[in-house]
Amino acid sequence: MPLYEVGIYNQTVRNYVRSGEDIPDHINVSKDFECVMYFEREARNIQVLDSKISKEFPKNIGYVVDYVRKVQE
Repeated sequence: MPLYEVGIYNQTVRNYVRSGEDIPDHINVSKDFECVMYFEREARNIQVLDSKISKEFPKNIGYVVDYVRKVQE
């Protein structure tokens, strides 16, 4: 199964950190997500990968996919 490298950050966390504000307690996302974090995920194709990523890192709580690259067939 193909292996992909995916770069993700959280826009909400990034906004708080870059404005110098503390991240509110109700935002249960690591401060590390201010920067792009890289993960490897297996998927049959890019559509399946998109589905997996959108479930793991939902857009409605600020996650943004910044980078996707196939690293192995």
